[in-house]
Amino acid sequence: MFDFGFSEMLVAGAVALVVLGPERLPKAARTAGEWVGKIRRMAGNVKSELARQDEYAQLAKIKSEFESAASGIREGLHDALPAWERLPEPHTPADFGVDDEGAPLAKVGGLQVKSVYKQSLEKKRARRRAVPRVRVRR
Repeated sequence: MFDFGFSEMLVAGAVALVVLGPERLPKAARTAGEWVGKIRRMAGNVKSELARQDEYAQLAKIKSEFESAASGIREGLHDALPAWERLPEPHTPADFGVDDEGAPLAKVGGLQVKSVYKQSLEKKRARRRAVPRVRVRR
């Protein structure tokens, strides 16, 4: 802002020496230095305050964007179906090509049926269950 060269400052110092005299010049220079320091500190404080205000504005903008996104999510969750209605249909072992005991199912005409071996095992088990066993003591 102020472009003072060395020669210009030397001329200003000589004029101040003539006007103020050698007794008052050091005190005047000290006072001028204090004023310059105060002005610089005030300018630095103003700059830092403006920077803080800018950061605050950016944080407020981010906060409002975050709150709008959160409200959108809340509305989406509020309009969604209850949890028990959002569950997928349960799978059965037949969906994976096996029966309840883990044996593979045979396909007949596009339909899955139990194998002949599994059918015979089930018949044997059914016969065993149907006939009560009687224990005989010896």
